Amino acid sequence: MKKMPENLRRATIHDVARAADVSIATVSRVLNKPERVNREMHDRVMAAASELGYTTNSAGKALKIARTRTIGTLLPRLDDPIFSEIAHGVQETLFAHDYVGFLQTSGYDNSQIFDAVFRLLNRGAEGVLVFGRIDDEKLLAFIKNNHVPILQIYSYLEGNPLPSVGIDNYASTQKIAQLMLQLGHREIAHISGPTKGNDRQQSRRRAYEDTMQANGLKTTMQMVQPGYTINDAGQAFRRILEENPKVTAVICATDLLACGVLAECRKLGIGVPNDISVSGFEDVAFASLLYQPLTTLAVPSGDMGRYAARAMIANLEEGQKLTSMQFETSLILRDSIARAPSGSNRAA
Repeated sequence: MKKMPENLRRATIHDVARAADVSIATVSRVLNKPERVNREMHDRVMAAASELGYTTNSAGKALKIARTRTIGTLLPRLDDPIFSEIAHGVQETLFAHDYVGFLQTSGYDNSQIFDAVFRLLNRGAEGVLVFGRIDDEKLLAFIKNNHVPILQIYSYLEGNPLPSVGIDNYASTQKIAQLMLQLGHREIAHISGPTKGNDRQQSRRRAYEDTMQANGLKTTMQMVQPGYTINDAGQAFRRILEENPKVTAVICATDLLACGVLAECRKLGIGVPNDISVSGFEDVAFASLLYQPLTTLAVPSGDMGRYAARAMIANLEEGQKLTSMQFETSLILRDSIARAPSGSNRAA
């Protein structure tokens, strides 16, 4: 790769082509039609563009104005109710302030999201809202070198160098774990979603482990893979019973996981909550409608989305510094948990 230009002017497509030792047409294909370029060429051009801080701005060029009034949102998936609720809060706020919002999905692993964020910026996003903690070192360097307005949402990340708006996943999970202990449960299991590059699931899993260890109790844990379904959660529950038949409570890191556990309990003839207690996390719309209404933690998803969007707009419009804001979860008690059973083959 050729030496990068050392002047301070705004990088152009010519600079990227020279740095990557390719033609301008190749740079254009990589940025606009990446599926038509081989991986080695794509990575070479993207590395040069990242180092130079180059992004296109098609809308800005066409209209010859300095701003696009566009904000991008990067989220794991659209079919998860909690993510769509936060995104809805973002989108309605942007619309109310005459902004356009781009939505881009990237999966659960935030250690590999540079390309997704770069694509949003390349399409004219002036700032980006990223679900969860950014673990992508390449993206972190790009943000630092190019002063890109970035706000991490959903998770409140105390001590993180980038601002965040969201909940404390660790402390929230501790609420549920302590409740199970107060109800006399000692054989408590945990099911989490995928943890790689996913601070939400990492924190919830760690809170369970720390609480159990602090009380001298054995941990029983299962993790499902990205793209998991209700059936996957049910299978994880079966593995828990095989590992520890005495389990009397299952803390699930999402409501979808808890839904799968409840369904599996019904298949196996296990009474909820008489034989086993089940809890979720997020209080999505279906949580109160299950055959055994779910005890869970309510997340102020819409409020977080609206706050994050307003903060980004204030930064772009008035230069207000992006700062962190913590939101609180609420413990919602329903019929899926009870005191630990006595005289049961799963009792501690």
